[in-house]
Amino acid sequence: MQGRRIAAATLFAAAGLLPWQALAGPEGTYAMTGTNPGDHSPYKGVVEVRRTGETYAVTWRFGKDETHGIGTLAAGSDRTFAVSYDAGKSHGIALYELQGDGSWSGVWSSMKGKALGTELWRPNDGRKSATTAKSTANVPASAATPDGKGAARR
Repeated sequence: MQGRRIAAATLFAAAGLLPWQALAGPEGTYAMTGTNPGDHSPYKGVVEVRRTGETYAVTWRFGKDETHGIGTLAAGSDRTFAVSYDAGKSHGIALYELQGDGSWSGVWSSMKGKALGTELWRPNDGRKSATTAKSTANVPASAATPDGKGAARR
């Protein structure tokens, strides 16, 4: 009996060494609002995050335009999420933190950027969130894209 307890304790301890398998992660669909770097003009869209092993595929949708990225959780944390994205003519990075209501709040910039934009993702896939019920319909958008030029994150 003692041997079984030790074996069970060892198994649970070993499971703790595989944090990427145990973490809840950011996967899901989100209603997104944000501001552009520099002029802080607002935008909105939808973000989808899919787990692809130890990393995550991230897709931002702004009307008909899409931006794709790859993300990872910070080592040993399920509350900090870093994403590198490619928008065709521009590349950049974003860093998000999980909020108590299930939303993700962060900052981003393009490769040549000297200022930060902001972004908030609100769960849109059935998870409970105090902010999910709030409408984003009143958030003005410049052609529904971050830069107001009809192209996502360029």
